[in-house]
Parts: sequence; structure tokens; C-alpha cells
Amino acid sequence: MELSVVVPVYGCPSALPELYRRIVSTIEGMKVSFEVVLVDDCDEMGSWEEIKKIVAQDKRVKALHFTHNCGQDRAITAGVRQAKGEWIITMDCDLQDAPEHIAELYRMVKEKEVDVVFVRRNNIKASPLSRFFALLFHRLFSFFAEIPFDYEIGTYLIASSRAAAYYKESKDRGRDFGMFLMWLRFDHDFVVFEHECRYEGKSSYNFKKKVDYAIRMMTSFSNRVLYLPIHLGVVAVIGSFVYLVAMLISYFAFHANPEGWTTIVAAIFLFGGMILSTLGIIGVYLGNIFDMNKDRPLYIVKESLNCDESY
Repeated sequence: MELSVVVPVYGCPSALPELYRRIVSTIEGMKVSFEVVLVDDCDEMGSWEEIKKIVAQDKRVKALHFTHNCGQDRAITAGVRQAKGEWIITMDCDLQDAPEHIAELYRMVKEKEVDVVFVRRNNIKASPLSRFFALLFHRLFSFFAEIPFDYEIGTYLIASSRAAAYYKESKDRGRDFGMFLMWLRFDHDFVVFEHECRYEGKSSYNFKKKVDYAIRMMTSFSNRVLYLPIHLGVVAVIGSFVYLVAMLISYFAFHANPEGWTTIVAAIFLFGGMILSTLGIIGVYLGNIFDMNKDRPLYIVKESLNCDESY
């Protein structure tokens, strides 16, 4: 098997027939063996019924159906674990990633002899506010995780089975495939493709989900976040010392006698907020440890088609 195309499916049932047609048409023109792995993340919008119709007409298509929504990163995990190809391509189901670019991705990894090619999305179809928060998250992620990750990089990429093997073996709860591949530091390259319009519906990632996802990724990939309260504490101590010296100089030089109520309240809020933030950061990491110790599966497969049993 030369190519495996892994597609996490959520919220775009009417796009699936067109997605399948364009994937098959593109790869058949490349004259290589391939399979398509569709992972239904339980959107309850009829996606699984559409997937079953596709599988019924083409045995090269594998399909998994979760018992409940687990998230795109875990759907990709399930798909990658099922993939048997020498090269694995991941892409979204909403046709914002054009399947016709698969041929270019495959050509690049062969010619440049790299393990991964990431797709940078040109002209991202999102609101300015969404783009701002995406840029902010990836800047913070790059700093805390010490991985230079570009917010224009999305799900669309091609990776060798050698690189994907490390992802399959990883026990991390943070399962972002692209970020993990970047962390591996294997030979890689980038290509810029136009970000297409969404075939139907709208993204299910609201602001809360994006924040939760950002926190999970940053605390999964690095413990550098734990050092943030230390730096804030040092800054607060220095600031308090400077303020104390200024008050003493004011008292002895000008015989000023500040009432102090505002200062006390400000100090309480400052240090109280720092303490709560520190406890929150520690709590997130303890929660990650708790989740790993429970060793629950990342996802539960309710039904599978043309798949092996090693979910």
C-alpha cells in the first residue's frame, strides 16, 4: 500500500460523496495503490450513513464510528493507527483542503526525500478574530513547547509511515498530529496551497473549545508553562521592593503618610490572582497525570468497516 488518506469526519455529511470522488479521481490518476480511512467522530448529523454508502461501493475505503464525540485529534489518531500506507495523508472533510493537491504532496516527499510536508494555508477562510486567536495560540505554543509552529499549518499534510510510527506509539493525551511531527524534527518541508471555501455548514470549534484545546496542547507538549509563575513571582517581588523603597523615601523626605487602603487592595488582588493562577497551572498538569494514570482509551469504536481490530 503506497498511500493512506485519513479523514476525520464531523459535521459535513453532504460533502462526503464529493470528497470521496475527488480523492479517488486524483489518486487513480497517480497510478499508485491507496486506501481511504474515514473516521466518524459521532456528529449525529448522518455522516455515518453516508460513510456506509461509500464503503459499500469501494472496498478500498475503511471506516470507524465512535460511540461519542472525542475530538478531531483523536479521530486522526484512530485513522493513523488503521493506515497501512507507506505515506499517510491527513485532511479535513469539509473540502477546504483540496484533494487535487495530494499529487503535489506525494511528488514533493519523493523528490525532496523528506519525511513530512506540511501545508501552509493561503487566504484562510476565517474571521479576523479567529485568525488573531489562532496566531496568538500558535505563538504561545511555539514559546512554551519550544516548537516553531506556524498557525497557517492545519490538518493537511503528508508523512512517512516511519514518522507516523512514533505518533502511534506515543501515550500523550495531546494528540495533534502536525505538532507531534514538528516535535519529531524529522526532515520536512512546506508547501503553500489556497484554502478553499467550506462545502457546507460552519466550524464546530467555538471560542471555549479553542481555549481548552490550546491549554491541553501546551501542557501536553511541554512543562515550560510551570516556570511561568516563577517568573511572575520574581517580577512581583521586585515590583513590591521598588514600591516599598519609594514609599519610604516619600515618607522620610516629604513626611507623606499615605492611607494605604488602595495599596493593600491592589496587593491582595495581585498576589491572590498570582496564587490562583499558579494553582490552576499545577492543577492542569496534575489533571494530565490523573488522566494518564487512569489509562482510559482515547476513543471507543462503536462500529468499523473493512478495518482490523487493532484500534
